[in-house]
Formats: sequence, structure tokens, C-alpha cells
Amino acid sequence: MTDPQLAILGVFLLSIILLITEKYHRATSAMISAALMVYFGSYVYHIFRPEETLNFIDWHTLLFIVGVLIIVEGLSESGLFQFIGLKVAGIFMERKNLLFVSFMFLSLIVTLFLANFPAMLIMGAVTTSLKDRLGINVRKWIIYEALVCNSGAMGLMISSIPNLIVALNFNIGFNEFLLLALPLSLILTLVTAIIGVLTGGLYTKEKTPEDLKASVVVDKGKLARSFIIFLAFILLIVFNSPELPMYMVALLMAAVMLWMGGEDPDKLFSNLDWSTVFFLASFYVVVGGVEKVKLLDYVSGFMEGISNFNIAFLSILIWASGIMSGFVDNIPVALTFTSIIKTLPLGANMKFYALAVAIGANIGGNLTYFASPPSLVAVSILQREEGFSPMEFTKRGAPITLVHLIISELYLLLLSGFL
Repeated sequence: MTDPQLAILGVFLLSIILLITEKYHRATSAMISAALMVYFGSYVYHIFRPEETLNFIDWHTLLFIVGVLIIVEGLSESGLFQFIGLKVAGIFMERKNLLFVSFMFLSLIVTLFLANFPAMLIMGAVTTSLKDRLGINVRKWIIYEALVCNSGAMGLMISSIPNLIVALNFNIGFNEFLLLALPLSLILTLVTAIIGVLTGGLYTKEKTPEDLKASVVVDKGKLARSFIIFLAFILLIVFNSPELPMYMVALLMAAVMLWMGGEDPDKLFSNLDWSTVFFLASFYVVVGGVEKVKLLDYVSGFMEGISNFNIAFLSILIWASGIMSGFVDNIPVALTFTSIIKTLPLGANMKFYALAVAIGANIGGNLTYFASPPSLVAVSILQREEGFSPMEFTKRGAPITLVHLIISELYLLLLSGFL
């Protein structure tokens, strides 16, 4: 490994240490790491020009996130989430465990069609709106919803970018991808819900149906307008065309929300979670430096060396993509591993190797609290709770990630005929 690679690796490891130790706010830690990456990459080793780091940032994703944040904040202020949440809670109020399970599967459904980031924003808003009325343990519910939003995103070809990378590179059609991956999404969601129920602590206070009778005070006109904007946003995302990128859809509907939603734009902007935006932008710079010096190539070489051992290779693909996606953005991980697979003579089972990459890349977002946008959203919401530490997410998420990876490995081995 060269001196520039060692320096870049050192900056990356420092960023992980800062995030794990929580010495500074996660956005501060990421910005410090990004500044060090620019210093060593541009001024010490001249690997890239300072202005080139702007290309490391996925601006389309960031703009999409800002647009969705505005939409969800407008919806939350209108009372729509409280209204929906109370309707769902009213159905399962007498069966507390089923209410939790229903929210897990609701998280999955929203994730499949809207992608995991907006899905987590919506579920987080619905859940926090019910916190006081139902006495739920919001820390547990929101963390588990984030786990489902990450692992559930493997269910459809359109649900995440790693899915699209795999499907397009290996000619896996929409229906075929659904038949291969959706059953596993359902299984992992059920497993997550069962673990949540068995480990207890779903509620902090005992509530009765009487607590739901008080209606949410809302402006009906504002509620109707917000719902129409929300519905239009969903339809535009689900039936998205290449001529109108998703980040443009989000910004367009955000503008409509600011115009017609009825809330003061200054108030909406002041309530947005800007720390998540700055964290992601800074972390993109860190990850971009890692990609620039081709540190992932060392992993590629190792993977190629064991590709002749079919069962071991399939298993390692799941675990390697899962663990790496817990620390590095899952898009470069998916791109790296699909490039390796395409060069190898893997025969008829090649699609299963590719699917292993998509599965691991999605599940890996649960390994650490900074590994994916849903995890960050969950932490951002819960940091408003007194005494909450981001590491609480990792303590709950990491063991479930391991369970998900084991189940996924067995599922793929059975599906491919290796077992």
C-alpha cells in the first residue's frame, strides 16, 4: 500500500472513530474528516484538485433529500401524519403487539415504493405524532422502523440504487427481481418485528382506547392541500420517467408545498434537519477520497481469488457487501462487486451472486447509525429525546444486521440450489 493510500485510509478510519466515540456532533466529525481528506488528498499528495472534491458529492441525492425534508415537514405541520397514525392505531389499539408489527410492515410497504429515505421520514413523523397518545417507546419503534426501511429496500428493483445497479448489469427484469427478492424482504421484516416484540419495551405508559378519542386539531383545508401534494409526490416517484429525475420531482413538489401548503416558509426551513444534509455532503467527500485512491481494489483482488469456490464466494459476497456498506456508501460497494462478478465465469448462478451484492448492500445500512440515510434520520429524530445516544442505534441494529445476513445467506443458498 502506497503512502497516499495509507494517508487516505488513516483519514477514513479517523472519521469512523470520531463517529463511534461521539466526541463531536456527527456533522462536525464528518466536516473535520472531509477537511483532512482535502488537505492530504489535494495539498500533501496531490491526488486530486481541491475543486474536484465537489464531484465526490452526490448532489442529486442531496437535492432529493432537501426536497423530501421540506415536503415531510409541511405534511407534519398540517396534521396529516397525526391523522393517519390515529386511524392505524385505532384498529390495533387493543392488541399492542400487533400495532407494532403493523408499523413494521407499513414501513416496508412505504419503502418498497418510495425508497428508504423518504419512507423513514414519513414513518418517523407518524410514530412521533403518536408518542404521547399511545405511550409508545419511540426510541425502539423508530430504530426498528429504520432497520426495516434499510433491509426492506431490497424487495423491488426500483427500491434502491444497489438494486438498480445489479438488475441493469445482469439483465434481471422487474418481475424476476420481485420473485427473487421480495419474499426475503417479507421474511426479514417479520423477523425484525418478532425480535422487537420478544425483546419487549414497546410502551412506556399504559394507554387505553379513550386516549385516542380526542381529535387532532387541524385546518381541514391545509390538510386536504397537503394530502394532494403528498399523493402527487408519491405518484410521480412511483411512475417516474427518465425525463424528470427524482431529485427534480422532490424539488418541484417541495416548491408546491411551500407555495400551497399554508405554512410559513421561514418556519419550515428553520425546522429542517440541516445537520443530516451537511453530514452526508461531508461524508461523500471522505468516501470519494477512498474511491479515488482505489482502496476497494484490495478487496476486489481477494474476492477474485476465491471465486472458484461457489458456496464460499456467494456467502462472502453477502457478508463483504453487508459489512462494507456499514461503513462506506453502498453504491460504490455495489458497483465494485458487480464489476468483479461480470469478469468471472460463474455460469448459470451468476444472478444469485449479483443478488447477494444487492442484499448485503441494503442490509449493511443497519450496521452503524451513520451507514445510511434512514439510520441518520432515525438518529436525528431521536436526538430530541433526552439522554439518547446515537450508539444506541448501533447497539440495537448491529445484532439484527448479523441475524439478517445469516437468514439472507441461507435463503440465497437454498434458492440457488447449493443447499
